[in-house]
Amino acid sequence: MTRKRLDFCIEEAGCLLWVAPRSLGGLPAAELGQVWMGGHREVTTEELVRRGAMMPLALYQDDGYVVRFILGDLSEQEAAEWTSRAIWKLDVPCGEILVSGVLTPDFQAEFATMVPAEANGSYWLGAYIAVPPGAYLVEIQGYPPGDLSGGWGTITEPRMFGPHPGIQPEKPLEYWWRTHPDETPPGWMADEPEEGGSYVDFIIRLSPLEGEMAEPALEEDGCLQWEFRKPDICPAGIRSTL
Repeated sequence: MTRKRLDFCIEEAGCLLWVAPRSLGGLPAAELGQVWMGGHREVTTEELVRRGAMMPLALYQDDGYVVRFILGDLSEQEAAEWTSRAIWKLDVPCGEILVSGVLTPDFQAEFATMVPAEANGSYWLGAYIAVPPGAYLVEIQGYPPGDLSGGWGTITEPRMFGPHPGIQPEKPLEYWWRTHPDETPPGWMADEPEEGGSYVDFIIRLSPLEGEMAEPALEEDGCLQWEFRKPDICPAGIRSTL
């Protein structure tokens, strides 16, 4: 399998992150928005998710975000620092993965504007990436400081995000000094200006699908449920190439 790795920005999120084969599981682009809004007579979002034609995930804000797309292995830091995750499958016979942050009733017009993603590119609504056709295990992971799933917030702002089973809240700098006693915290954690590029908000990683998977946990609207965790070592944030 040819490895691929690129960072790009989605500017308009609409409180949503979703990935799908660009063929949309055989559904016309004009109908996908109807499915999402619950107005399609024959197809539901849950059905698209369960058959591997879509992976939608809800976000708590409509801010844009930086995505790192990976076809291959995660680095040690990428594997260690995620604070939210969703895992499911996608069937990609067309050989193109679509990444977007919006899904409206007029999605057909939005779909027509989406172009191939390039390294360090910026896209208003979404873009797509060429991959070998096939069935994939897809891992979508969120990272601080911009984890819009709320995973980082369950650790550092429990009053806003609420308690979460198995996660002990902790203030960011206390978390840092406890687990990095001899290291200077990153500027974003101390609310100080920083030089350099932005940080990765989400990693979308594809690997070959092997065997069957257990049915995913879904929200009432058909979105996949996020899994939250508190890493043993306080995350420093993953620098983007943007």
